[in-house]
This record gives sequence, C-alpha cells and structure tokens, in this order.
Amino acid sequence: MERFIDRIILILMMVFAGQSILTDRYLVVVIYISLAVVFLNYFLLFNTKNKKTNWPEGANEIIAFLLQMISLGMVFFFHDFAIMLPVFLYDMIILKNYIGITLSAVLVLVFTNHSDNTLIGLYLIIMMMISAYLSIKSERSEFLQKKIKELRDESIIREDELAKKNNSLLKAKDDEIYFSTIKERNRIAREIHDNVGHMLTRAILQLGALNTICKDKNLKDGLEGLKETLDTAMNNIRSSVHDLRDEAIDLPSAIEEIVKPLKNSRKLNLEIDVSSEIDKEIKYAVIGVVKEGVSNILKHSENEYVNISLNEHPSMYQLVIHDYSEKAKNSNSKIGDIRGMGLDNIRNRIESVNGNVLITNENGFRIFVTIKK
Repeated sequence: MERFIDRIILILMMVFAGQSILTDRYLVVVIYISLAVVFLNYFLLFNTKNKKTNWPEGANEIIAFLLQMISLGMVFFFHDFAIMLPVFLYDMIILKNYIGITLSAVLVLVFTNHSDNTLIGLYLIIMMMISAYLSIKSERSEFLQKKIKELRDESIIREDELAKKNNSLLKAKDDEIYFSTIKERNRIAREIHDNVGHMLTRAILQLGALNTICKDKNLKDGLEGLKETLDTAMNNIRSSVHDLRDEAIDLPSAIEEIVKPLKNSRKLNLEIDVSSEIDKEIKYAVIGVVKEGVSNILKHSENEYVNISLNEHPSMYQLVIHDYSEKAKNSNSKIGDIRGMGLDNIRNRIESVNGNVLITNENGFRIFVTIKK
C-alpha cells in the first residue's frame, strides 16, 4: 500500500510539471501512456520486495525490466515523456535495474540542458531525488516490517517453548513433591511401627503378665480395662500404619521394580500411563497380577519379547501382559494350563475389584485386564 501511495504522489507532481511544459500539446496522451506503464510495473513488481540480486528473476521481473527499458526508449525519442522519469525511476530502484537508473539520470540531464525552461529541469532533478528517496524508504520500511514479523513469530515460538519448559518444570516439581510425600509417609509409618508399635506390644505383654499373677480382684478388673484400652490403641495404630503405607504405594514405581528381572532375560516394552489417584484395592490387585504374570513368564515362557502396558481411560484401567516370539507367528508360551492355580488367583484378584480378565495363549500368552473406575 505504501508503494501505491508513493506512486500516486509522484504522478500528481509530474502531472503538475506536465501542465507547464506540454500546454496545448498531447498532455493527456502522455499521461495515459505513462500511467499505463506505471501501474503495469506496479502489478508486475507487487511481490518483489527486498530484492537481493541485480538481475531480474522470474517472468514478472523480466517483463518489468523490458517495460522499463522500453519506457526509457520512449523518453529518448519523445522528450515529452521525460516528465514521468521520476516515476519510472521509482520502479527501477525496486527492481535494482541499475542500467535503467543510470540511463534515467543521463536522460534527465540531457532534458535539462536542452530545455528552454531551466526551472522545469531543476524540478525534474529534485523529483528524481524525491523518487529515489521514497523508493528506498519504502524498501527499508518493508524490510523492517519483515524483521518485525520474524521477531514476532520467533517471540511466539519462544513463548511456546518457555511455556512447555515451565509446564515440564511444574510437572517435575509436582512429581518431586509427590515422591517426597510418599517417602515421608513411609518413614512415618515405619517409625510408628518400629517404635510406638513395639512399645505398645511390650506394654500389652507386660500387662498380661501382671494380670496373670495379680490376686486382687479390684486391681485385676482395672488391669483388664487398661489392657482393653491398650489393645484398642494398638489396633488404631496398626490401622493408621496400614493406611499410610497403602497411600504411599506408587503404582508405576512398584511395577517397574517387579519387572526388573525381565530386563535381563527378555526384550521388555513397558508402558505405564496412569494418574496417582488410584484406590488402594485396585493398586494391590494390579500389583498382584503383574507379580503373577512376571513370575509365570520367568518360570515357564521361552519367548523373547514381553509387552506390559497399564493405561488409564476415562471409565476404566486397562492392563495387558503379553509375551511372544517373532520366530513363530502363532508361538505358544509354556505357562501351562489356562486354568492353573496362579491364573485362578489372577481372576480372583480382579473379580474382587469388579474387573474383568481374559487370558489366552494364542500367539504367545496374554493377560488382558479391565477394571472399572
């Protein structure tokens, strides 16, 4: 748009000059032909911005170059077209047509020397300078706009990268807090079990011994009540310790620990994608199934590939344990009877949490478990 406005300004100023030197001649014809050349150049060079080379590239630039040279030829043979030289120069600078720029400067000097009106010649020289300034300014403006756009795009990319890094750091921080919480719960549960639990157990045993040898009935009743109180306290502590330990179980870490033996003897592909908010009953059921499956693979299967995946879906958890071999498409593992005791234990565990299990031995041995949330 800036280039279009520049051309309009230059054309209006040239028409003003043309009225002075083409009075009672063919001013309208000169203006129409010049306007046709100018606007044709405008459309041909519309996408030519910040040109690096000095030679025309592509069909549009070649046509524009030829048109500019023809325009200079018209000025050479018909001096009246010299009034449009500043506008022609504007497009030559865009195209970096240095041949045309040089010829334009020569023609305007020739026109000035042979013109009867020195002021018109000086006016054309000044307009040539203004035209060159406007063309260079517009090119510079386009270059700066391009740079601003590139910087804006780069800034958006960097903001996206920064947002991803921040999210990654936040997730890492949340994970660190989560694992620290688990570690602290385990420590508290262990401290209560090892210290308070043992002391209460010893106190209960000592109280039982005292109650056995005590002959005073009133004192004996008091000791019985104290023992009941200590038993209740012991049960409450035991329940709290179990709750702390159950909440502290990190299911992905527990599964990774269970499957470690497979990494040495099998090609293991482990995929776990679950949140930390899982009921403890489901955690124990999944851990039990994975233990049983890994144990059976290590004891009975000769297949070299093992896939274990635990994924969380909107309405259920899905666990798949599959060992297979690529040597035989329908390779069967040697885990044994599809109704073995270990497999029955798997079924019982999953049924206890209202889940479903499908066990097949086609193309390797597969345990497919789904548990509703």
